[in-house]
Amino acid sequence: MTVFASYPDTLRLIHHAARLMAAGAIVLVSVAVTANATESADEIAAAGEQATGLVCASACHGWDAIFAGPRQQPGQWDFVVADMASRGADASDEQLRLIRLFLKRTWGEVWINSATAQDLVAVLALPEKDAATVIAYRDEHGPFADLENLKKVPGIDAAVLDAQAGAITFN
Repeated sequence: MTVFASYPDTLRLIHHAARLMAAGAIVLVSVAVTANATESADEIAAAGEQATGLVCASACHGWDAIFAGPRQQPGQWDFVVADMASRGADASDEQLRLIRLFLKRTWGEVWINSATAQDLVAVLALPEKDAATVIAYRDEHGPFADLENLKKVPGIDAAVLDAQAGAITFN
């Protein structure tokens, strides 16, 4: 899978494709950006970033609008992408799915004491087994007071939690 290293690289590709389309040199029907079950969370995030750059940041409002506000709960990102699609965003169902995954992973937030296992997977990139372990621990021991308390969950990689500390809210 080809992944563009930065927004400027993606923007240059989009501008180049637009010039070629305007010149009649190519017809761009859709951009095939897909992820399958064997791809890692990082590969899915990269595909989602590419789809977001092509659909949102190029044709609509730019990266600044995506990241201008506070982090959003996974359900809020679902609403934003559904609203975008209802207003006519030029994106396939697969691109919309990847955009949702990317936004949740890179700009999502989880309220750790009420989050579902699915939200923990989407936002924190925890494996499903670890997300279920966090939920079971929370159900048995009560709400998490802080990050240090969350790190006490047996079998959970503290480095993953530290890396995503800004996405975790203790409600």
